[in-house]
Amino acid sequence: MALLILWPTSSVAQSQPKKSDCEPIGRILKSSQQNLVGQLICSGSKIVPFAPGRFVLCYFNPSQQQCHPKERTRNSNLEKCPLPSRSFCKRMKGGSHTEKPTIITPLGRWLLETRPKFSWSAVPGATKYRLEVESHRKGLWSKITSSTSLKYPDEQAPMSPENIYKVSVIAYKDDAPIVADSSIFRLLESVKFKQLQQTIQLINRLNIDPDQKVYLDLNAAYLNEGLLDQSIKTLEERVQAGSEHPEIFRVLAERYIDAGLPDRARKQYIKAIHLAKLQGNQVALKKAMEGLQALDQYQNQLPERKNGAQ
Repeated sequence: MALLILWPTSSVAQSQPKKSDCEPIGRILKSSQQNLVGQLICSGSKIVPFAPGRFVLCYFNPSQQQCHPKERTRNSNLEKCPLPSRSFCKRMKGGSHTEKPTIITPLGRWLLETRPKFSWSAVPGATKYRLEVESHRKGLWSKITSSTSLKYPDEQAPMSPENIYKVSVIAYKDDAPIVADSSIFRLLESVKFKQLQQTIQLINRLNIDPDQKVYLDLNAAYLNEGLLDQSIKTLEERVQAGSEHPEIFRVLAERYIDAGLPDRARKQYIKAIHLAKLQGNQVALKKAMEGLQALDQYQNQLPERKNGAQ
């Protein structure tokens, strides 16, 4: 997962890789030398830190010395499933054979919205669902619906950064509960929220390609705080706006993998490959094909069902 770090830098090496050969690993967001503001940092560039007034966003590492390239093209979630992640691994196998009302959105654990909308997978035979919200083992509110989504009610107190929330969905057949599932959510801390706002403001001031701003900079800024849901929303907005940049679709595929949504990821990889071929973008094509191949290999080695401890 891409990480964001803001730290002062005193200079950027004059010898830069050619723009066409640049593998971006970061960007200068702020500098007293205006000609450096917005400049991409390519793999192979040298950065000397600790001068006041300049800030660099690193895309792939939290180094305090310099930005580093991504270590691998394969998504970090494409690894052998650990025991606590069985439900995630079952979702990663693909298909819609879930038996629990697994919460689908929000994606990830960290939230920006104080009144998010929840959605979950349908349970065969269920006639209604109860959504319950608790914090520190104290029930806060619950609501019954016949649909598979529910907006956080306006009449209830909004989420607070100080609390950890357990959100449960119980599926009923008539009046009898049949199965349930739950997820944990937290609101981003106020200090981190302000820091994120400042970072986003710096990014939005840059005169850069709107697609690149999303799949490189905003994606990294949100992921640094664990805001997977916000990263996906931002990428999806570019898709809805008509973007045909293959990297938008490839990075969106990676975020869907992070969320345990392999079917959605596959569609985005295929779209990225199609666009890269049409545009003759060999770099994007290679990345998208590697991503799809890794997803195929990962899903093929997963068992259909997991019985007992391994």
